[in-house]
Amino acid sequence: MQLKGKGMEPHAYAILAEKVLSLAHTYGCKVLLTGTPSLVESLGADGLHLDSQVLKITSQRPLPAGYLIAVSGHTLDALLQGEALGADFGVLSPIRYTRAHPDIKPISWTRFAEIAAQVKFPVYAQGGVSAADEAEAINAGAQGVAGNKGYWKF
Repeated sequence: MQLKGKGMEPHAYAILAEKVLSLAHTYGCKVLLTGTPSLVESLGADGLHLDSQVLKITSQRPLPAGYLIAVSGHTLDALLQGEALGADFGVLSPIRYTRAHPDIKPISWTRFAEIAAQVKFPVYAQGGVSAADEAEAINAGAQGVAGNKGYWKF
């Protein structure tokens, strides 16, 4: 699980992360934070997720082996950069139009398949997709679907 904290004040995110880690670890769930490497280490998180902006300015693996590293990107070059850093997996988006990235043209399942075939680590599909798209994602070479709203049952 990735715990996003976009827009949160760092101290509030750390408090939330502590609570989430405690509960998630009770169930054997690994948690990746979107904070700093030092926050991951100090809270006992399982890894770090580098969003596309942080990935652009990262030149080496931010945590030692034993921690999971995930990267998000919108292009083949971004995922190849993550691969060069030693990331464990990537998230490629957006597959379809999404309000989270209205300025980024969706890549489609065809382009997703082309990109996923060129990297060596598992790639998850995200952006305008939900659990209902899992079979199509796997057919396109995805490890699975990464999502948030599409998995919540209200």
